[in-house]
Amino acid sequence: MKSQVVYRASFYAMLAVASMVLVGDWTADRTGPAYPILVVAAGIAAFFLVDRARVLLLPRQLGDALGVATLAYFYYEYQSDESELTRALGHWLIHLQIIKYFLAKTSRDDWVLFLLGLTQVLIGAVVNQSDQIGAWIFLWAMLAVWVLGQFFLQREARRAIAIAADLAPGDEPALSAADCYPGLYDLRYAVDTVRVMISTLALGGLIFLALPRQSSAVRSPSGAPLARHLTGFDDEVKLGQLGEILENDSVVMTVELSDSEGRTINPDRELLWRGATLLRYEKTRWLRQSQRPTETIESAATIRPGRINRQIHQRIKLEPIDMSMLFALRPIESWGTRTASAPSMNPLDGTLTRPDTRGGSYDYTVVSSADPDAIQVGEAPPSFARHEQMLSMHQKLKAALRPIALKVVAGLPEGKDRKSVAARAHALESYLRDSGAFGYSLKMEIVDPNLDPVEDFLLNRRKGHCEYFASALALMLRSIDIPSRIVNGFKGGDWNDITQTLNVRQKHAHSWVEAYAGVETFTSMDRPEKDVPVWITLDPTPVDQRDQSIAQVGGVAGNFRSITDVFRHIWVFYIVGYDGDRQNRILYEPMRQLYQEMRRQYMRLGRFVRGLFAALFHFRDPRALISVRGFFASFTILVAVLGLWVLGSWLVRRWLGWLRGPGSDAASWSAGVVFYRRLAQMLAACRLERGQAETQREFAARAAQFLSARGPATAPLAETPRMVVDAFYSVWFGQLELDPKALEELDLRLDQLEAALKNP
Repeated sequence: MKSQVVYRASFYAMLAVASMVLVGDWTADRTGPAYPILVVAAGIAAFFLVDRARVLLLPRQLGDALGVATLAYFYYEYQSDESELTRALGHWLIHLQIIKYFLAKTSRDDWVLFLLGLTQVLIGAVVNQSDQIGAWIFLWAMLAVWVLGQFFLQREARRAIAIAADLAPGDEPALSAADCYPGLYDLRYAVDTVRVMISTLALGGLIFLALPRQSSAVRSPSGAPLARHLTGFDDEVKLGQLGEILENDSVVMTVELSDSEGRTINPDRELLWRGATLLRYEKTRWLRQSQRPTETIESAATIRPGRINRQIHQRIKLEPIDMSMLFALRPIESWGTRTASAPSMNPLDGTLTRPDTRGGSYDYTVVSSADPDAIQVGEAPPSFARHEQMLSMHQKLKAALRPIALKVVAGLPEGKDRKSVAARAHALESYLRDSGAFGYSLKMEIVDPNLDPVEDFLLNRRKGHCEYFASALALMLRSIDIPSRIVNGFKGGDWNDITQTLNVRQKHAHSWVEAYAGVETFTSMDRPEKDVPVWITLDPTPVDQRDQSIAQVGGVAGNFRSITDVFRHIWVFYIVGYDGDRQNRILYEPMRQLYQEMRRQYMRLGRFVRGLFAALFHFRDPRALISVRGFFASFTILVAVLGLWVLGSWLVRRWLGWLRGPGSDAASWSAGVVFYRRLAQMLAACRLERGQAETQREFAARAAQFLSARGPATAPLAETPRMVVDAFYSVWFGQLELDPKALEELDLRLDQLEAALKNP
């Protein structure tokens, strides 16, 4: 295969991968899927119709005009959405790249194309949050190393042609149809190339791992456009709005779960990652309660329960979102980060929030009780106003839902105590989830537009996603005077056995209900008695049908999710999230422990050796030398002295031999060495001597050229220097004996060469 073909095809492949990095997050870039296809199609057309056949070669003036025209589309795209300036810039670079595909290419043009691709990769690494972004960047880096090597070869070939054609400096000729490097792509070249790539990657990886870095868990680039928005987690959520993200496979957060002993936990149930709470229902809309409470927000140190129970430790890396809320398992016992930008708990509803909402990814840790029914310490009981809001609903809607709810809870106690409230709440939950009368679906079809969507769901459609089930349960609870609120968060996640992490995606978004069951007095060792609200967690959504719907999201790519999640885990935790604390835990702490263990072992060995020497060589009385121990000690000392003498003598001989050089070595008597010296003397008489930095084999090659150019007398003997040097190498380096016939032939050829050199 010709080197020009391999180079150009590799170049186009690298630029295609760069476009994938730029538009990898197709959920955020609606026009994204078209660009990689366009780049690949343009690359194939340019390869066959421009680089090889020159059928569609554009004039430079036309290419410049098209480049200016792309500015108009860039301005149009920017005006359509000013928040997407960075992404529009990346699209403009692709337009310029495609135009250059159809122009005649010099080394300078290839440099421009390479820089366009590099810029696309840099933009994509910033704006994209897709799972595969790390794998695409790695593939681009490997192709870039290969392409740069091929670019060097092609550039040197052009320079050689320019020198041979005596072109002016700066003029660069086009490569001819002939292969510049015939026979280049063999097995040895492929092995060497792979070895260089692996060595480069390994060396770069070691430098990256070992380079000290600061302890920072927050990556917050300035500018909100870098963050994604989670529909359904706003202060005002329209009923059904959460369904917009249920068909999205993008990762929201990656979680490492462990117990109190640090052992990894593989959850045996779908965990509820609590997020926003929705309090008031008004005409198909749920509204959040105030997020700026007048009460003091309590810190993590003051809400730890006094009793010891099982805990779940969560190390969470939240992807960039433009909201302040954080997600965690409830009830929360403690939380924190390794930075000053620590989260805080809202005492009105017990949710976690972060102060920094600039859109960067956010690392935080949460410790929760393993008992989901335990009370949430640190949350204040609802005030009278909030209590009324948790019961408020339109009277017409209440009149429609109350008969349905009363029919379900008939025969159950109507008290206000926790047990009675829980019995009625769980009965309504089971009616929606387990009766079989309701089904899970992401398709929203209104049967009666004159009814409230929740009433239409309960009476007519009887199919919907989790938000309809939760809304129906919350409003039915209110219809029978049980205060309730909606919780929007996530349920479950994709567990990866390789990385031992849980990947929570947008498709895992979920709504459930918390019913208020009064207060409970909480007492701990470090704080007085305090009333804490009791909330009953209810999830009325049919489990099996929801799981089937989630499994269908992601399409064919979902079958390879465990593999792509491995690359994403490496990218998120060990490249983007490789901060000082993780570096210390992974690299420096094991090195310190190893050093301390080795130091202890060497100290133990030193004490043993010192004790052994003291036992062997310490004599209180000189007369004790006349004994078995004295004989053994004297013998050991003499053997040690003799060994040191032999070692020192060997080192001195080696050092003197190195100083004298090869000419003074005892092997100079060998016939091969004698023949080489004879050859060197004959050539020196013709003013041809070996340079100081020249090997004997290089000198023989230069001597062959000299003899070939001298004339017909010496040209037939041009191979004689190579034969003599091969014999010299066999004797000097290979320690081999020469065959008598070979010696005789060398002697004869040297005689012939000597006679030929004497002939002017």
